[in-house]
Amino acid sequence: MPNPYLEWTDENQEMRRLEIVDRVFIGRICRGIDETRRIIIEHPSVSRDHAEINISGPRPQIRDMSKNGTWVNDVRLAAGSTKELADGDVVKLGETLFHVGCPDHPPFNKNDKLESTQTLVTPREMIVTNVVADVRGFCSMSQTEESQQVYEVMKEIIQTFCAIVHDHKGTIKDYSGDAVYAFWEHGSEFCKEQALAACRTALKQAQAVDQIRTKLSGLNEAAKSLRLGWGITTGKVTMSHYGWRVTDLTLVGDCTNAAFRLSGIANKDLPSEIVMCSETAGLVGDILPMADLGFVSLRGRSGQEHVYGMSKHDEFIKHKLESSPPYTEARFWHSSGMLH
Repeated sequence: MPNPYLEWTDENQEMRRLEIVDRVFIGRICRGIDETRRIIIEHPSVSRDHAEINISGPRPQIRDMSKNGTWVNDVRLAAGSTKELADGDVVKLGETLFHVGCPDHPPFNKNDKLESTQTLVTPREMIVTNVVADVRGFCSMSQTEESQQVYEVMKEIIQTFCAIVHDHKGTIKDYSGDAVYAFWEHGSEFCKEQALAACRTALKQAQAVDQIRTKLSGLNEAAKSLRLGWGITTGKVTMSHYGWRVTDLTLVGDCTNAAFRLSGIANKDLPSEIVMCSETAGLVGDILPMADLGFVSLRGRSGQEHVYGMSKHDEFIKHKLESSPPYTEARFWHSSGMLH
């Protein structure tokens, strides 16, 4: 029986092919792995040891070992999870697409496909930083303005914000209605660089609002008074899937709920555009200036939360954002100052 194989286009735009005899490792370095069993992808978003594909049954399986994520047919694998591959599947790592060939291997039937995508993702507990951007007065905007104009505003926000999240190596979880939700995975320990990337993303998004307003305001009444608020939290969540669609990726945890609550009061009940929890502030406070906003009560939550605020108008923050070098994968994931 012919072996399964991978086909992809390398950095020189040449078509490559590698048979999967036993195991194949994909990553930026794959140290210690024989050249016949490794694929090197020199891209900053690809981890040193990103993924492993092995044959332990009738079909090859891929195991995600990365921090930035692995996608199969546009579905993001939960970190550390395993998924069976079928003929014609497309695996994405960084900017590289791998086409899977499984000649003479039993194809998936419809029930197998549904079952595999539902059951192969194992719930995993991890620490993340959440960023939720929320449009102020969205209900009033939807009531008073034409739906096409509201759509154009939200389309511009989503496209702009998603690009900023991507530039800072974050993951878009969801966007619907008036909110854009992204997260950054720390792993099992608090990572200063991840929280910093999330905060810089919110600041860049806040700076982009003026550009969006200027771009659309001449022809779009809904854009003239555009304002947003951002909520940022860091804490433990459980990541898994409730279903089989890409949008069914879920992060369950108190900090996720708190991020949405904070976004609802930022630039509204509180003066700061960006409001964060004390855990996030403790990770980034030595780099980004912020204001202590004291203790607040959040709807649906008992007790009070100590929160901090940032603004795009802070000249020092502007300087830090403009002068900071781009992230590399090594800086991004291997900071020596992970714990505060």
